[in-house]
Amino acid sequence: MCQASDALRATAAGVGPVASVVAAQRPGRRAPRSVVADERLILLGTAGGSNPKSTRAGFANAIVVGDDAYILDCGEGSNSQAWKAGIVTNSHRRREGGSTVRTICFTHLHSDHVIDYANFLLGFWPSHAIDVYGPGESGLPITGYPPERVVPLRFPDQPTPGTTTMTELLFRAFAYNINVRMADEGRDDVVGKVRTHEIGVAHGTYSPDIDLGVSASGLSPETAAPDMDPVVIRPTDDRGVTISVALVQHAPVFPALGYRFDTPNGSVAFSGDTGPCDNVVRLAAGADVLVHEVIDLEFLGRRVAKLPNRDAVISHLASSHTSPEDAARIAQRAGVRTLVLSHLVPGDDEFPEEYWESRARPFFDGEIVCGVDLDEFALGPTVDAGDGRRS
Repeated sequence: MCQASDALRATAAGVGPVASVVAAQRPGRRAPRSVVADERLILLGTAGGSNPKSTRAGFANAIVVGDDAYILDCGEGSNSQAWKAGIVTNSHRRREGGSTVRTICFTHLHSDHVIDYANFLLGFWPSHAIDVYGPGESGLPITGYPPERVVPLRFPDQPTPGTTTMTELLFRAFAYNINVRMADEGRDDVVGKVRTHEIGVAHGTYSPDIDLGVSASGLSPETAAPDMDPVVIRPTDDRGVTISVALVQHAPVFPALGYRFDTPNGSVAFSGDTGPCDNVVRLAAGADVLVHEVIDLEFLGRRVAKLPNRDAVISHLASSHTSPEDAARIAQRAGVRTLVLSHLVPGDDEFPEEYWESRARPFFDGEIVCGVDLDEFALGPTVDAGDGRRS
């Protein structure tokens, strides 16, 4: 089952240990890892949370296979980060050795995971069809904190839209930009280039495009991510890439998804935003890389101490995010080769990478890397840049 960790619950109650490392002055951040490989994972942005950061972009990732790229989440600044990594949505703008986005996937629809979506679609104006996979409609009710608190719904006609409606409404918001560029600049119809596929569970009159086949809802941590095996949402494509998902525990946000990409030569799994979750263990089993979110709740508790909604914020963070220690335990159980810590909260210059790694290291036997923006990880053989030989 998926649940809040004991460590996070203890910290939320104010009894957690004081952090042994306080970054009053952060040492220089290491340069991003670089590899030369036909298949690789690129961390476009490694920060979690919707507030702006000065040293990290919002959470986003790319799986590159040859000259194609698969994007996982679109945090703040991720389209610019993709450009730095040689990734574009328009093949006519692709630089030598770069790649073109063919698929975008969303773990969930919190703003810090989708805020740059419009940038990916309208920045370079796709030259080809792009498949977008993401959560379906959540449905009602939306649970609050404390449970008896009642908050009036905004947009009650569509209060919990899924990926398809979100995309349609974004295009409507940019209708003038789209129409004037089509008329004045002769651009193609960008709206017709995007094909959305909603993932979730049926409820009421709603049926997702891809039904995960379990009974689940966002009413509680227990119902948000029942035990399940990963579901293939897209069979092996012409690049040899298979995409699978499982529900993870980010209640009341629902559906929240973890993803796995199996390429011809490797595999990478993403926890998505979640509390410690057995479904992530199943999803990541035997993967080359597991990218797992991490949070320092004690630090966040001090940061939000004066906010009027402090208790609600801490309650959500404690139940639906994961400590570095628990992320390492999950990686150990899954038997992955490399654990990458990302979606860091706090995610600016509060802690050096070594701090996050040191907390995870006692609980995982494999390689541990606290990600920095534009880190690259080879999936399969690497290429010697000097003579072209593979290793």
